[in-house]
Amino acid sequence: MNLPKIIKITILFAVIVCIAGVIWVVQKQLQPRKFSGIKEAVRIGIARESLAALAIIAEDQKFFLQEGLDTTIKHYDSGKLALTGMTASEVNLATVADTPIVFSSFEREDFSIIATIGSSDNEPRIIARKDKGIQKPGDLRGKRIATQKGSAVHFFLHRFLIKNGLSEKNVVLSFKNPDELVSALANGDIDAFSMREPYISKTKKLIGDNAIVFSEPRLYLKTFNLIALKSFITDKPQAVNGILRALIRAEEFARKYPDQAIKIVSNTLGVSESETADVWAEINIGVSLNQSLLLSFEDEARWAIRNKLTHKTKVPNYLNFIYPDGLEAVKPEAVTIIR
Repeated sequence: MNLPKIIKITILFAVIVCIAGVIWVVQKQLQPRKFSGIKEAVRIGIARESLAALAIIAEDQKFFLQEGLDTTIKHYDSGKLALTGMTASEVNLATVADTPIVFSSFEREDFSIIATIGSSDNEPRIIARKDKGIQKPGDLRGKRIATQKGSAVHFFLHRFLIKNGLSEKNVVLSFKNPDELVSALANGDIDAFSMREPYISKTKKLIGDNAIVFSEPRLYLKTFNLIALKSFITDKPQAVNGILRALIRAEEFARKYPDQAIKIVSNTLGVSESETADVWAEINIGVSLNQSLLLSFEDEARWAIRNKLTHKTKVPNYLNFIYPDGLEAVKPEAVTIIR
């Protein structure tokens, strides 16, 4: 049936109005809301890595501000250093992987995990020099390998060596800060190191075809977590809830606009969008508190005790390090920890 021209024009106009309305609503949602009232001052330590993406996006898109938070962001080269910054009162909260949390739990109980914000079972890598005779994992025997002590990449190295019939006793192991590893390998001071992006890519650019990179998917599930001093949680529980709401909004943003999220993270980390996109495909970002987190902590604590990386001999009760009330208040379905 042929419709009169005037009706066709009316329908087309209505469609255009509807599309414009949808675009306006989306843009309005992404614009900072005006917050009336006194903003809570919060200092957050964010590690320079992709698993901290939600915190990076929340700051870039002003989601923290929209939740009534006056945030000061301090960037650290690793989650372990961010945790150290928190315990030194440089920041109130920090983004950090599971392994540094375990090592810190042996020494102190004045912090809590508020939420997991990301995870990956294929993030750490081992990069080595081919001119040192390294072509396959077994060639690492007797070689000088460095990593960051008490970190997720340290635990990955342990598991990687075991998987390939080696142990720490079969290599010359040393410990360095993340920013020291790249130059150490490039200068030939070490033969290999265990680390993550962006340090792997930076090293590959320096030594080119002389680099060989080993990965081992599903060998170790690394979680990235938001932790806070218990004193901060007690004094500012509403600020904690606001932080969690901002991170949940960042999660929704990343799901709807992955290309823009990748651009934000790459700009913050100072790496190319293509490199960030490659890592993005290997990570899961989302706000949660899962029962599996406790099992990972206990497994790593036993490893640390067994290898005498701590003077403690008892695995802590990691339920004492979990603060579920905040996430239960804003997204209860994201909490599966049994208490």
